[in-house]
Amino acid sequence: MAGKKGKIIMFPQTKERLMEEAFAALEAKRYKEALRFLRAAEQLGDHSFPVRLGLAVCCYELGEYDEAERRLAGLLDEQPGNGELLQMYIAILLQTNRYSKAETVIRHALRRPSLSVSLREQLHQLLRFSEKMNARTLPPAEWKRVRRLLESGDIAEQLQLIKQLEKEDIEPVLPLLKQYLRAPEKSPMAKTMLLRLLTGKRVNETVTVEKFGRCMEVVPSALDEQTETEFASSLLGRLEQQLAAESPSLYETAADIWLRYAYVLYPFPPEPADAAAWLAALHWMASRFLGLDADATALADRYGVEAAEMATLCQKLYEIEELSSL
Repeated sequence: MAGKKGKIIMFPQTKERLMEEAFAALEAKRYKEALRFLRAAEQLGDHSFPVRLGLAVCCYELGEYDEAERRLAGLLDEQPGNGELLQMYIAILLQTNRYSKAETVIRHALRRPSLSVSLREQLHQLLRFSEKMNARTLPPAEWKRVRRLLESGDIAEQLQLIKQLEKEDIEPVLPLLKQYLRAPEKSPMAKTMLLRLLTGKRVNETVTVEKFGRCMEVVPSALDEQTETEFASSLLGRLEQQLAAESPSLYETAADIWLRYAYVLYPFPPEPADAAAWLAALHWMASRFLGLDADATALADRYGVEAAEMATLCQKLYEIEELSSL
């Protein structure tokens, strides 16, 4: 059934075989393997309840909470009295710190008279926990500490604070963090680090990010860094093709400059999306960093771009280098 690199090879009676393999993997808690088989079964048109439930369980166990929540919500619409589904759904909401939504779901469930005594008691316990988490406030001293550090002009101090928050519950200070992201005067580099923190914490609220005069609304939990940085990644590959054989040190320096630029700019894409112009600018910048002679006009001609456009992009790269060295 499973070929090289986990690819699924189709045989006669495929759906039946997929289900056998999937549930054997599920029973053995091999969730990644089970997920592959179940998704293949779904693609073949099997939308049965066991397949969709198995997919929800796999997503939950693998930490893919957004998909697990979506699938469980659909299953609960069909079987609103299913206590196991309800408990799994509430567990996801609590796992992702969505206490208000959990409280709403629990209160709605408790209105059903058909609940068993044991499930009703469990839901009451979860309700008390959700209410407690919704009502909590950060101690005034801690709130002041976060505000003071975020307002500090010391970037190193700000970065250290954001690093510390990785180990803490950030929900009480989320309003301060969102305020930082939309403040135009704040450090773009710290904003990238902060946005990654919110993504890691699976924050499901819309936040506004402002950098370099550009503004964007994003939901951190929905950000896919691979997609957001697709242009930057593809340009890195082209940079290697152009420079690695010619001069490994020139390529490495240019790649470092580009990676720093893409990091500080995130989640915004580089503009313009003109690979040739960026390649020319990076070639020139890397040459200057290494103390090599570089004729701007000749480089612009080599990459088929205007020298003025290349100079504009060099200025953008230089500004990020200045920020990164603070």
